[in-house]
Amino acid sequence: MARTRVRLSPGLAERLAAGPVRREVGNLTDAISREAKDRAPAAKTWVTDGGENVRPSHAHADGQTIPENLSYQLPSMEYVRKGRDASGKAVNRVGGWKVTDGVDLARTPRDPTLPVEQRINCDCQSRTIPGALAAATRSTTTVVTGTRVHGGVECVFHRVGEAEFGSSQDSGTHFMAIAAAAVVARRRA
Repeated sequence: MARTRVRLSPGLAERLAAGPVRREVGNLTDAISREAKDRAPAAKTWVTDGGENVRPSHAHADGQTIPENLSYQLPSMEYVRKGRDASGKAVNRVGGWKVTDGVDLARTPRDPTLPVEQRINCDCQSRTIPGALAAATRSTTTVVTGTRVHGGVECVFHRVGEAEFGSSQDSGTHFMAIAAAAVVARRRA
C-alpha cells in the first residue's frame, strides 16, 4: 500500500480567493446583473395636465415614478365646507377638497377602485418608462476578505423591494430572484 503525502503551500486558500475564485464570482454577478436587467419591469410616472383644476392629491402624485407592477399612492381627500368652527374661527375660506391622512391606491389614473372624488373627470396620465429599473441595476464590486469572496447585484430604485417581493395589494415580479436562478441553472447544465 503506497501512501501519498501532499503539502499545501501556506496561503494557497488566500491566493485562490484573490485570483480565480474572485474572477469567477465577478463573472457570476455580472451574468446575474445582465439577466436581471433583461427581466426588470418598466417604470411608470403619474403626470397631471398642469391645469388649475388638478386635485390636490393628484398634484401631490405628479411625477411619482414607480415600478410598473405597483400601485400609485395618492393622498386621501375629504371635502371641507366653507365656514367657521364653533368658536367662530374660519375653517376654510373657500371650501373644497383637501388632502387628509391616509392613502388611496391606483394602478392608473381613473382606476375604477379609486373613490369617486379621485377618479371622476381626472385628466392625469400614466407614462411608461421602459428600461428604468434595468438602468438602475448593476453588479457590485467583488470583495475578497481572507478566504471569503463576496459579490452582489443591486437595483437602486424607489419601491424596488415591493416590485421584487410584492405587497398586500400588488404581486411581485421576482426579477432578481428569477435572474439568479436562471444563471445558476445555465452554469449547472
